[in-house]
Amino acid sequence: MQISNRNFSSFLSSIMLKDKKLLIAISGGIDSMVLLDLCSKNIPLNKLHGIHINHNLSSQANEYEKFVKERCFEKKISLIVYTEERKTFKGESMEMWGRRVRYRNFFKSLNDLNFDYLLTAHHGNDSFETILMNIERGCSIRGLRGIIPKNGQIIRPLINFKKSDIITYAKKNSIDFIYDLTNDDISIKRNYTRKCIVPNLIAKDGLILDKFSDISRKSQNAIYKEKVIMRFIASKMKDNCDFYNLNDEDLLNFNMYFKIRLIKEIVGESDLPWNRHKYKLLNNFILKSKTGFKIEINKSWELLRDRTKWILNKKNRVEKIKINIDGFGFYNVGHRIISFKETDEHVFRNNANTELIDFDKIKNKDIQIRNWVKGDKFQPLGMKGSKKVSDYLIDKKIDIFKKEKQLVVTADNEIIWLCGQRLSNNVKIKDNTCNFMELSIF
Repeated sequence: MQISNRNFSSFLSSIMLKDKKLLIAISGGIDSMVLLDLCSKNIPLNKLHGIHINHNLSSQANEYEKFVKERCFEKKISLIVYTEERKTFKGESMEMWGRRVRYRNFFKSLNDLNFDYLLTAHHGNDSFETILMNIERGCSIRGLRGIIPKNGQIIRPLINFKKSDIITYAKKNSIDFIYDLTNDDISIKRNYTRKCIVPNLIAKDGLILDKFSDISRKSQNAIYKEKVIMRFIASKMKDNCDFYNLNDEDLLNFNMYFKIRLIKEIVGESDLPWNRHKYKLLNNFILKSKTGFKIEINKSWELLRDRTKWILNKKNRVEKIKINIDGFGFYNVGHRIISFKETDEHVFRNNANTELIDFDKIKNKDIQIRNWVKGDKFQPLGMKGSKKVSDYLIDKKIDIFKKEKQLVVTADNEIIWLCGQRLSNNVKIKDNTCNFMELSIF
């Protein structure tokens, strides 16, 4: 497909709103210089800003930087340059390091400049190479997508064009570019794929790029549908914004892939690639964990194995609650409300969130709402003798996340209500009760 100003603008219009501020990743190679040329002809200059990363991986690195600066100056496009020195993590390849520092600086600049999107010059051949490398690693259907046109703040306007289309455009428009000699190093896996594998495949089948492009589109559509379904299923399992119940019965027809996809959707990482170690860790946890075991999914979410379900809980610091009650009314307690209401109604409700008590038993006492603490005891309604709150919650099979947030109401430091669970026998309604109080938690 021939590259033109018209189809370039049409692609951008289909994938983002107008008047967005765009950061262009410019290496100086033919792909990024074609992208720069197209942007300068189709987007207002005040909406553009270039970024160049000098990796210092070759003796020509400073020449590349100088070249990019000159071309941006000619086109009157502002440019920011970052210079890096290689400092890899253990087990990190040169390619991995380069990608890490590039995208770190890309996102830093997006934030610092308050720009909307980053444009990169990835094209159809790059996507083809990515699919081949993903297949070699043993990918799922997600790996068959290759490089997608838009991923968050990253847009690839040339992804539907082949390398040959880019070369044709560069020749036709007399575009200068540099050739990075590190691209000839076939010890780098992508370079080996590009130099040694792809040419042979194209020689055997001239339509192979189109065929793999079609596979990519179909995979993207399938993943989109999967995401819509996962989002719908997650909404049905939602207890509240921070709590999801994944019942075993509901997951009977889910294989491991879809269980993990569902978890990724809930914790907000559906589009974030996980490494093989993380997949394996979660896979083994789901297969082998026992009741009460939990695992951290990320910094915000953890997964608990309960008796007949999995519980995904958003980690929030348990708020210290200690509220003195100075009369009837409604009291905000964290994300909940507890009410104290005088009533003449002698109506018992089959609802643990609302209880009637003998008001005279607590009259003139210091009433307080607080977190339960280790060692707390109370006399559950209808029982003889006291029971530890911890034992009561265990007997009721309350999971550890809800235990952490459990509240109690006390009268002169004696627990009269395990909120939403059980009333104390000491404040129960009797035949001679004259004054009533209604306790409710919302």
